[in-house]
Amino acid sequence: MAEHSTNMAEEALFVKSTDQSLLKEKVIGYDWSQGLDYNKLLNSYTQTGFQATSFGLAVDEINRMIKCRDLPIPDDKYIDTDDEFTTVRNSCTIFLGYTSNMVSSGIRETIKFLVQHQMVDCLVTTAGGIEEDFIKCLAPTFLGDFSLDGKMLRETVGITNF
Repeated sequence: MAEHSTNMAEEALFVKSTDQSLLKEKVIGYDWSQGLDYNKLLNSYTQTGFQATSFGLAVDEINRMIKCRDLPIPDDKYIDTDDEFTTVRNSCTIFLGYTSNMVSSGIRETIKFLVQHQMVDCLVTTAGGIEEDFIKCLAPTFLGDFSLDGKMLRETVGITNF
């Protein structure tokens, strides 16, 4: 019985692609390691899968946090220890929290850049964030449209990288 269930699950998950004409552009974010090119950055939003208004609000909040980091650490908050993880380095500890859908969008590359350049102190995500990161590594994500029929997409597009 277990073998029959496994075969049914594999048949449901590993659908062969027959028609990819419904797929548009791959979801991918701006490549920050290439430096800052405003034209390329703004053009990347068409493939990022993210709302510009939300992005603008996030930029405002980040700018406030960066300004706060430059303020002197108050004497009552200063802690110097031998442990690099508990030593207070600045007056603002930045936590970056995100939901799993941020990883499958083009924001994954931005999160990577922020961590690589120590611009955040702590990441907070759900197990879904880790799961979607694995999924993103296995196959590209594509921009879709809420009006597309999910059943039809599953039957015609399927999974292509297995």
